Amino acid sequence: MSIKIFDLGNVQIETIVNGSGELIILLPGLGEDATAFDNFTPLLNKKGYKTIAINMRGIGGSKGPLENLTLHDLANDIAGIIKNLEEQSIHVLGWAYGNRVARCLAEDHPDLIKSVILLAAGGKVPPDEETSKEFAKLWNPNLSREERLKAIKFSLFSYSTDMETVINSMSGRKTWPEATQAQSKANFATPVKEWWNGGHAPMLVIQGNDDRMAVPENGQILKDNNPDRVKLVNIEKAGHLMVFEKPNQVVKEIISFLSNFK
Repeated sequence: MSIKIFDLGNVQIETIVNGSGELIILLPGLGEDATAFDNFTPLLNKKGYKTIAINMRGIGGSKGPLENLTLHDLANDIAGIIKNLEEQSIHVLGWAYGNRVARCLAEDHPDLIKSVILLAAGGKVPPDEETSKEFAKLWNPNLSREERLKAIKFSLFSYSTDMETVINSMSGRKTWPEATQAQSKANFATPVKEWWNGGHAPMLVIQGNDDRMAVPENGQILKDNNPDRVKLVNIEKAGHLMVFEKPNQVVKEIISFLSNFK
């Protein structure tokens, strides 16, 4: 593992680099840092892929303006990294919030993208009211541990997941409230039509059947909109945090998809 910071002028983006081989750039969820992929990247590295996990602006060692952002600004940061790498084109994987940035990147810079991989891809069909309320509680710093665990379980996990095992692997994670707020505002400032289709590259969409936040109907709409370009996979007993819940199954589907590019 190595830490590499890309200087893009008024923006510096910190990344975690692992493995060797064909490159996959990994974009984490809302307010998450690159370490969210720590238990996931070794599975891809063992299959012969190099991974670069991104800390977006304001997270970890990444710096840059956080005011008045759109998804296009965050996507341009990733495009700058790819150009610095002098790669002809790359695979980009976006998980949860990261899927929106990945799709915007593919729309704005199609020449840089070999394929798009989306995990928990929302956007058009929103979560129900109860789920939205439980998820919103997670940003309350005064929430008790018991209330926080209840909100996490309800909004982010499959009902069948042994949450304690997963929570232990997530314990001690740092939060980035300023960057989280900036990302949320950037999402609302960007019309869905500007990023929904995710460019023209081949796309893999992996949805958890029990995902309450990025409900599976979103993946089906993407498939219906782009029947020849999108491969849709639904994973049983997986929620929004499928990378923690079903990492081996998710990687198996990714490797199967990427085998078409060998």
